Amino acid sequence: MAKQGRGTILTVGEVAEQIGARLVGSGSATVSGVNSIEQAGPREVSFVTSDKHAQKIAESGAAAVIVSEEAGDGRPTQLIVDCVETALIKTLGLFAPKLTPQSGIHPTSVVEKTATIAGDVAIGPAAYISHGAVIGPGSIIGAGCVIGENSIIGANCRLDANVVVYHNCMIGNNCIIQANATIGSVGFGYYAVEGRPQLIPHNGGVVIEDCVEIGANSCIDRAKFGNTIIGAGTKIDNIVQIAHNVVIGKCCLIAGQVGISGSCRVGDGVVLAGQAGVADHIEIGSGAVIGADSGVMDNIAAEKRVLGMPAIDARKELQIWALKKRLPDMAKQLKDVIGRVDKLETSEDNRQ
Repeated sequence: MAKQGRGTILTVGEVAEQIGARLVGSGSATVSGVNSIEQAGPREVSFVTSDKHAQKIAESGAAAVIVSEEAGDGRPTQLIVDCVETALIKTLGLFAPKLTPQSGIHPTSVVEKTATIAGDVAIGPAAYISHGAVIGPGSIIGAGCVIGENSIIGANCRLDANVVVYHNCMIGNNCIIQANATIGSVGFGYYAVEGRPQLIPHNGGVVIEDCVEIGANSCIDRAKFGNTIIGAGTKIDNIVQIAHNVVIGKCCLIAGQVGISGSCRVGDGVVLAGQAGVADHIEIGSGAVIGADSGVMDNIAAEKRVLGMPAIDARKELQIWALKKRLPDMAKQLKDVIGRVDKLETSEDNRQ
């Protein structure tokens, strides 16, 4: 291995060995990154995930290309793998930037005496750890973070800068919460008292299970009673709003700008594409897929694919989209037909 660390440099052969690829061609070239098949240069590894891009391999300037089967005359060097996407994840990991690790408790941070901090926790500048908070071993609390009273952060978690975890929240192990996310804020629950909206107290908490990832600027509200729950392995994109008392299952994928209203139940393995919205008290079955910009107004059965506003069966919605494209031509045809009918009726009237 030539060099690994900040600015990693490896030979193509070393890359093949570490990602478990079969090498076709020379493995002696050194590489320092990954790029697309069109843009990769002689010190980069590229990849092809579909047959439609296979013809670009011979034209690529990459030192090596990750593919699922040998293509062309074997040039450039090819790394043959069972699954290109999985191998790409490993390869990107090899060349990920190695940033200066955070360690210890920064002198500008404030840790209350009743907080419990594991010995190898890192706490960045200007962070605040409140009374009774617990932070598990190996966790990293970024600059400007706030961990509220009696909240628990598990082992090997990473909270990036300015994350706020309110009181009485629980975050499991191996979670990642990106910058400026907020966990445990008061939900948007009001009731009109004498004509004015009055906030309903939210006395519950938030439970985030193991291996959850939450994107930047996302918000997860605390429950009125009980807990808002995010299931293990779920991944949440940036700028997502999850309201009070929502329960999300395991291994869900929730894309950017999704909004889930209060007291919804989302099963395991559900996908919500970008800007989808879910009305309150909705149940979405496991394995369902909600298309981008969809508005879910009724319960969705397991494994169902829906699209549109309001969300309906995705195939029906696509048929409607296809018909909408034809509307200008159909309107013209209808106008022509109406004109012909008018002429026929006028001619008939004249004969009478």
